[in-house]
Amino acid sequence: MRRLIVLLLFAQVVPVSAQPLARYCAPPDEPYVPVDDQNLKEYADMIASDFERYFKQLTDYFRCMDETRMAVFERAQEMSKVHQEFRERAAHLGIAPDTLSVNETTDNEAVE
Repeated sequence: MRRLIVLLLFAQVVPVSAQPLARYCAPPDEPYVPVDDQNLKEYADMIASDFERYFKQLTDYFRCMDETRMAVFERAQEMSKVHQEFRERAAHLGIAPDTLSVNETTDNEAVE
């Protein structure tokens, strides 16, 4: 019963976001370089432009990864504040949050 009360209190503190936290960053497709010299000669212009495309998309990919990392980091900071508020409210109510684990297993228990 005590756990249920804590979960209900916690549910009121943490807003449920309908938006995803971060977008998916897809790495660019790598250029194909033919093994034989004849095809390399024949398609050199196309291969060169494919490398240009690759490096441009790679820059976009790194930018996406940086933005995603920042968004996740900022969200983690927000959740840290929510966690602190939870612990303070639980302490105010006389509940020890450290004793409120919900069927947690340790690494050793999971292996056995």
